[in-house]
Amino acid sequence: MAKLDELIEHIRHSPRNVRFADACTVADAFFGEALQQGTSHRVWKMPWAGDPRVNIQQDKGGRAKAYQMQQLLKAIDRLHAEQAKKAEETKPPPKEEASETPRKKQRKRK
Repeated sequence: MAKLDELIEHIRHSPRNVRFADACTVADAFFGEALQQGTSHRVWKMPWAGDPRVNIQQDKGGRAKAYQMQQLLKAIDRLHAEQAKKAEETKPPPKEEASETPRKKQRKRK
């Protein structure tokens, strides 16, 4: 996982200088196997509604295109945000401490 974190930081700091193979490694780790592969393009489907996709194209020199690296980072950030939101929703509410024990109502006797 450390290598993956290093690759993401490299993409964030230098999106113009990312090897195509490294970009594919990051996308595979977050979004599974590419729907299309075997050419100079790879396409990944995103796990949210609609038909969003991330496309990574190999540029001259074996590098990934910089604008597509920005799209990949945006998709990873959205995935992290949705996972955090889902975790927050499934988290049990905090227990409230009762300040006083409830007293039973006494019936009036005739």
